[in-house]
Amino acid sequence: MPEPVRSIMLAGRGLIRWPGGEEFVHYRVTVGFDSAIAAIHIGPPLPAILGRSSRHADIFLEMQGGRRLALNVAPNGYLSVDGPVERTFDGQDWWVDTTPWLPIETSDHFTLAMRVGAVQVFESHATPEDAEASYRTRQNVEAAEIRPPAGKPRRLK
Repeated sequence: MPEPVRSIMLAGRGLIRWPGGEEFVHYRVTVGFDSAIAAIHIGPPLPAILGRSSRHADIFLEMQGGRRLALNVAPNGYLSVDGPVERTFDGQDWWVDTTPWLPIETSDHFTLAMRVGAVQVFESHATPEDAEASYRTRQNVEAAEIRPPAGKPRRLK
C-alpha cells in the first residue's frame, strides 16, 4: 500500500528580486498540509545574492501563480521564509496568504504532476517535452501525468 501524501511540492521557474536586481531561477517549495513551508530550493545555478548570508535583506522569490516568499539566507546557505507568505493577482497589492497551497495551472504552461513517496509534486513547464524530460530525471516516481492547459491529461506512469 502506498504511503499517504503528507506534503506537496510546487516547482517551476520564478524570479528572485532584491534591491538593485532580479534573476530568473528554478525553484522547488515543499509545503505541508498545515501550510508550513518545509523546504525551499533554488537553482542550479544559484544566484550570487543567495551565496552570502543576509537575514531580512528584502530578497523575494516570486513564483508562478502570483505567490511571493520573503527569504532569509542563513550562514550555511539554508533558505527559509522571512515573514508571512503573500500573494497578489495584479502585481500591486500584497496580502497574507490564507489560501491552501494548491498548484496554480496557467493557460500557457503544462503541469507535471507526480507522486514521489509521501510528496505530491507539481511542476510547471513551457512544453510537454520539458515536462517529460523532467519526469525522466526523477527517481522513485509512483505515478505521473502531464496536464495540458486544456484537454485531457496524459499519463506517464
